[in-house]
Amino acid sequence: MSLAKAKLLNKALRLKLRNRDLPDLARVNLTALDHLDPSRPARDYSFVVMDLETTGLSIETDRVISVAAVRMQKGQILLGDNFTELINPGRDIPAESIKIHGIKPDQVAGARHASAVFQDFLAWLGRDIVVAHYAEFDLHFTNFTMQRLYQFKLQNLVIDLVRMCQGVVLPSDPYGINRNRHRCGLDDLAERFGLSGAERHTAAGDALVSALIFQRMLAQMEQKGRARLKDLIRVAMLP
Repeated sequence: MSLAKAKLLNKALRLKLRNRDLPDLARVNLTALDHLDPSRPARDYSFVVMDLETTGLSIETDRVISVAAVRMQKGQILLGDNFTELINPGRDIPAESIKIHGIKPDQVAGARHASAVFQDFLAWLGRDIVVAHYAEFDLHFTNFTMQRLYQFKLQNLVIDLVRMCQGVVLPSDPYGINRNRHRCGLDDLAERFGLSGAERHTAAGDALVSALIFQRMLAQMEQKGRARLKDLIRVAMLP
């Protein structure tokens, strides 16, 4: 999807909701695309690199148990400007999932539920561009809460690191075979960019690793003279 089409869909949504009494958070999110100019350098914009940990990999039955994100401005990761919180999923956490992320039921028993945490996250996110690894997965859970709270999906521009990897790091794939797609895993990208010692499989650790990877891939685009926002959208925007 192009930014122009996304803005048209956003305009239609705003017309549909124009008479609805929405909270300020929702009103602000409806304007998330307004300031974006595809001809400007991508680094002129502020990005929020996020990661979720969940009870499992099913988008139908699993729930979020941790969210973390870090902000990036002018190509710099702002370590002091971050968001991280555990979430009570309202269901059990399978043992196989605990082995991966290490979050146990007693750690989230007293945590807030997703709706409350997400409203704080949305306020912190503002109109920034969202970046995530396999963004479609994280966006599903984000939109599940958005729909429940406000009856519309997140309006921020979303950049997917897997798509960006395929368009920036890997050899061209004119026939769409995707034989190199597996090389865009977070561990593979971390190793490629010398980040293999970074903390993994926590929301905060994966958000930071993702931010570092995004920073390096954006630098590669800049070295090739192809780092305007429209270039980033072309290779990495989530449709």
